Amino acid sequence: MMPRIAFVLCLVLCRAIALAAGTEAPETALQRKLDAPLNLTIDKQPLSDAFGTIAREAKIALLIDPASYEALPYGSTTMVSAKFREASLRTSLEDILSPLALEMLASGDKIIIRPTAALAHIGRRAQWNELALLDTLRKMQLPTVGGDWNGELRTFLGKPDLVVHDSAEPALHDKAIAQVRAELPEPITRALDTYAAASNQIWFPEDTGLEIMPLSMWIKRQLGWAIDVHFANAPLQQVVDELSHLSGIRFQPEPGLYQAIPAVSLNSDKGTVQQSLDALVGAVGIAYEIHDDHISLRAPGRPMAIGQRNDGNSIVGRISVPMGPGGASFDVFLREGDLPPDLDELRKKKLGEAIEQMQRSLHATTAPATTAPAPAAQEK
Repeated sequence: MMPRIAFVLCLVLCRAIALAAGTEAPETALQRKLDAPLNLTIDKQPLSDAFGTIAREAKIALLIDPASYEALPYGSTTMVSAKFREASLRTSLEDILSPLALEMLASGDKIIIRPTAALAHIGRRAQWNELALLDTLRKMQLPTVGGDWNGELRTFLGKPDLVVHDSAEPALHDKAIAQVRAELPEPITRALDTYAAASNQIWFPEDTGLEIMPLSMWIKRQLGWAIDVHFANAPLQQVVDELSHLSGIRFQPEPGLYQAIPAVSLNSDKGTVQQSLDALVGAVGIAYEIHDDHISLRAPGRPMAIGQRNDGNSIVGRISVPMGPGGASFDVFLREGDLPPDLDELRKKKLGEAIEQMQRSLHATTAPATTAPAPAAQEK
């Protein structure tokens, strides 16, 4: 308790000293900048350039989560236009971010731009109609709800083709709807957030409809997502971070995994996330397990002692499997147990012959020169 109190007192004292010196705490200075008026015209600029213009004109630090660009139809080149006249920086940013389903978060003296949860859970680049649906759901207040998402949202939004797929059990559905009803009226996005949280699910747009599902179901869905990854003898942590980045899945390594397996190679041309994980299992023996909200990664067992027999399931080969036209392929690793008995015997025979040949070559080049023994001396 004492260290925590000392830290808080130190923080308060530091801020008091800063104020006495005529400076403000970074958080306070940031809020002042967000509330300051901004006069700015952005005319069909790529989003990344627009952020740079705003940061420069408002003298503010903007940190853009790369996932923000990768979730949008045209990435960082998505074109935006805006005209601000005496509008606060806060309002100006929200006017640009909201139609793209992005949000801002104040952190110290910086503003972080990131995708909203609904946008991130699409798990790929959003389509324009999905962004439009998210914007409509954000703008419209839901006055009441009876329990039928499909019928009520169709009527309320005027979208007869809207389909809501909800995976909640009936009892949990009714409980979550009651929670939503207690908080109305509120924007439809917030009502969906409330419902999903109360029913232990997530939600996101899918084409012209909405998907509401448990996170574990979403993870299994993302495992089928096609990705491109190319790593040669790269740090395992970098490979796992890239898989997480491309799939949106949170991977949780066990302590010591990255020390046990410092580097791996992984190549996938339009292979699925599942296939990439299976390749890691085959290449270095990593084990993984799907949980409700993440995938855990475990290191393989301890290496065998010299002379100890293995379990008959070690890695014995690799096959490059074509995935379709265009030269795409995926590497599949073979274990000893995958081979039929006759092929396994042939493999062992060829391996033995290769080892004998290596030994003969080694002895031929390293054997010391020998001389014949001298004849024994004869007695006279």
